[in-house]
Amino acid sequence: MLPRGLLLLCITIVGALPAWFRPGWQGTEGRRVQIAMEMLRSGEWMVPTLGGEPTWAKPPLHYWMLGTMVEWFGLHPWATRVPAVLLTFAAAFVASELLRPWFGRAAGWTAALGVTLSPLVLIEFPSAEIDPAFACLTAMSLWTLATGVARERRGLVVVSGLLAGLALLQKGPPYFLFAIGAYLVWWRRRGMRGAVAHFVPMLAVVAAYFAPLWLLFVAPSEMLAVAGEESVGRIAFFEWGHVVAIPDFWLRAIAVQVPFVFWCFWEWRGARDARMDASDLTLRMCSGAAVTAVVLLTFFPGRPTRYLLPNVLLFTFAVAPAVAHYARQPGGLGPTARRLLWVTSLGGAAAMVVLPFVEFERTAPIALALCIAFAWFWVRSPRQVVAYCLLLPLVGAWTVGLQRSWSWPDHRRAQEPAGRVLRQVLDELGATSKLETYGHIEGPLLLGAGLLPAGDESRRSEPSAGWIMVETRDGRAQLPASYVERLRLCLSTKTFVVAERTPSPR
Repeated sequence: MLPRGLLLLCITIVGALPAWFRPGWQGTEGRRVQIAMEMLRSGEWMVPTLGGEPTWAKPPLHYWMLGTMVEWFGLHPWATRVPAVLLTFAAAFVASELLRPWFGRAAGWTAALGVTLSPLVLIEFPSAEIDPAFACLTAMSLWTLATGVARERRGLVVVSGLLAGLALLQKGPPYFLFAIGAYLVWWRRRGMRGAVAHFVPMLAVVAAYFAPLWLLFVAPSEMLAVAGEESVGRIAFFEWGHVVAIPDFWLRAIAVQVPFVFWCFWEWRGARDARMDASDLTLRMCSGAAVTAVVLLTFFPGRPTRYLLPNVLLFTFAVAPAVAHYARQPGGLGPTARRLLWVTSLGGAAAMVVLPFVEFERTAPIALALCIAFAWFWVRSPRQVVAYCLLLPLVGAWTVGLQRSWSWPDHRRAQEPAGRVLRQVLDELGATSKLETYGHIEGPLLLGAGLLPAGDESRRSEPSAGWIMVETRDGRAQLPASYVERLRLCLSTKTFVVAERTPSPR
């Protein structure tokens, strides 16, 4: 087990490196790190704060992990991504060890490599965001639940409950969007026999945090009102306009399963045993969780792709035995596989012709297109098809992904360089120690400036600080009446204004 684990850890690190060491925070990574830094600075680990104000949008487990990494390694983007990388490895290892005894060594390795080398895992999982770690905890919980229920292993069911509790402390109620599908299959096929072994550990983990929180720190109604708006409450914002986007969401739900989605029809071919043995029940609970999550998320507005990250792991686990079985098929490729391979190679060849005329970052995409174009000449057997589908995303990570990381400081969304300039000007104005934020301010900008100011993100009341920083709308700063603009920071995507409070007229 140890040699397998070490080899898998090395593969995980190699795949994650291009995105892991991107020199800056992307999207809402900075917001998560900002909250963790405030908890670390104040020493208050029970109540997450943003701008000095409690924030209940997400539970605290993720901020605990980020704060620990910063305390150990310092405030570096790569350090804040360590938990996600380690959990990716843990998920791949757990998938391998759960499948190996029942489906064979090949299925175990197929699942492990399918997890670590999935395109979306290589692109999105090395991140300081909440969703990758949540995806790993959710998947491990449902994998162990499915295996424990199907094989009547109570210990695995208990472990699934503990992991479910951690997933709930990571992101909250969205865990049940995925668990409901597995629960339905469990209820249909086993009458949810042994449910106590799952739900009691889950509740114990959650209560270990929320019981002291509600008794000593905050009223439950205050916290649940905010948390509800961030999860189930979002259904209330569903509009008819979101119906038009449903086909796009379903296409993304299929696309995130690449490369193993190509084997789903091969897995479901022919007649099936209606009695559903233990092996089939294990995989059906995981695939049921993935499908039910897509159905439920269809009724949520927005539906960003990151909500689907647990499905990548759940589906990989469910299809891995079929992929491993396909790889063991003797002889050459069938007609369907040859046609798909020909179309893929043709697309790569066309990309090689077009990409030299594209003005941005064309070197790395050409290298990736070259590998795709030669697939027709390299891939001759089912085993080589599986190897090609697993290795191609790795090639993409070390070409397109690596170039993207190297060029991140010059990207239009990179804000750390602007933050350093902002800090220099604020120091010259003498505003650094008196600055507060008013409304939402991007976390990477503040972290780049080395600032963790107090602030009122919701603009509930008039500010009283000597200096405030606000984000403008359409280039026009909506400042409180008592403030005068002193500095304007214009980025490619947003504009920020620093204003000074003026004395009230007598």
